Amino acid sequence: AQATREKEIAIIEKSDVTVVVSEFEKNLLREIVPSARVAIISNIHKPVPQLVPYEDRSGLLFIGGFRHPPNVDAIIWYAKEVLPHVNRLLPGVITRVVGSHMTSEILALQSNALKILGFVEDTNELLSSARVSIAPLRYGAGVKGKVNEAMNHGIPVVATACAVEGMHLTDGKEALLADDPLAFAHAIKDVYDDRSLWARLSVAGIANVEKHFSAAAALPEIRTIFNARQSSR
Repeated sequence: AQATREKEIAIIEKSDVTVVVSEFEKNLLREIVPSARVAIISNIHKPVPQLVPYEDRSGLLFIGGFRHPPNVDAIIWYAKEVLPHVNRLLPGVITRVVGSHMTSEILALQSNALKILGFVEDTNELLSSARVSIAPLRYGAGVKGKVNEAMNHGIPVVATACAVEGMHLTDGKEALLADDPLAFAHAIKDVYDDRSLWARLSVAGIANVEKHFSAAAALPEIRTIFNARQSSR
């Protein structure tokens, strides 16, 4: 880890600009390498033209690659600590878990309430049918594509605070946040059963993606980077 840190810092010091994906990382890099010029270009999502309404959706959804240890930990924690509460609060509601490179430990979690689907080539159908997206991450860094992707499809997100780091999300406004298993399950139930709350979070989530994670949001910083580079020649 120390060798990687030293290598990255050396590259940053030699670079015209270092691009990160969130304000959190920009501020962190300023502390580590004060001389670095740092720009933010985050995840970019295209608007989804047709959004499926609340009444035509059901179930919960998690999408993430399982070569990434935080996703493995997240689903194990969800299955063992959160899902029993979800089963009690929302009997019959199914959680679908999608992602490549499933570990044997994840595959073993399969149950009537938890469907382990593995790799899915095209996730649009799942994103168009799920009522709530979950992001039960307990550690990790950077902007979470799974959260962006869900909100871009109009799906309200229930997440841990860690899962929305650097994403300009406020609890109760654009997403519901909880770090305790019971509170996480209650947040799922709240948005799952409340059409009005669901609609408010859906609209706010889409607006968040448009404001911070769209091509239009990224373009000014991209122009600034290249204009500065040209003027320095």
